[in-house]
Amino acid sequence: MTHIVGKDALETLPAPVALLLRTVVASISLLIVVTIRRKKLSRFEGSPYRDSTRLVLLGFRDVLSNQFIYFEGLHLTSPADSSLLYAITPAIVFVMILFMHGEKTTWRKGLGIGIALLGASIVMFEHGATFSSEHTKGNILIFVAVLAWSLFTILGKPLIPKYGALRVTAIHFLFGTILYLPIGLASPDLPMVADLSAKIWIEIIYLGAIGSCVNYILWYYALGKLETSKVAIFQNLQPIITTILGLALGKVILTPSLIAGGLLALVGVLLVEKG
Repeated sequence: MTHIVGKDALETLPAPVALLLRTVVASISLLIVVTIRRKKLSRFEGSPYRDSTRLVLLGFRDVLSNQFIYFEGLHLTSPADSSLLYAITPAIVFVMILFMHGEKTTWRKGLGIGIALLGASIVMFEHGATFSSEHTKGNILIFVAVLAWSLFTILGKPLIPKYGALRVTAIHFLFGTILYLPIGLASPDLPMVADLSAKIWIEIIYLGAIGSCVNYILWYYALGKLETSKVAIFQNLQPIITTILGLALGKVILTPSLIAGGLLALVGVLLVEKG
């Protein structure tokens, strides 16, 4: 749903302005939730400097890397393509963990990673392997955002047992918003915010309050309870739901390459999990 709402908002708003509004709404929503839950954002235990540095890095990885690139890519591609590419997060997470820890893998997981990446490649270049296609450029940007999101997922997991999902989500997002504010406020398109329709404001509020605030808290809460790769597997439902809703709303056009690549990507991720 987030991919569809985001795509619709980007048909009116430039990506830098849309991201600015989303991060501000998300930060305000998180502060409200923190206040209601009576949490203290300044409460740290263990190694404050190291953890503070990691939280700043998480804010950069999320807002300036993942979300900024994601919005730029979504502006050029379709909600179905973006959701399918995000579905390979478990495979990317697993590959990153292998490189970080030097662990060995099984043949089934190796095969799954290969199939998932093949499916992602077919989706990315469904309109031809040419960089002159805006759609292809958008898909490549989305894939880069997936890499940033996967690294963000791995880096954030160790902080959950120490501070909790809500505190980690709120603090890293506040840092990310502060880092992004100079970029968003410098956008020459910022004055158009004064003339936005009620429909666009509802979409922005949804993206910030639900797409960022609620989804991130649930994501990090699950990370605190399950293995990183197993949490990511739940994203496989997202492209299916997004595609169905996109078809119903006329936001998605199915192509043979999209279907084939999407199926390969999902099968590959399932092999990684079963391996």
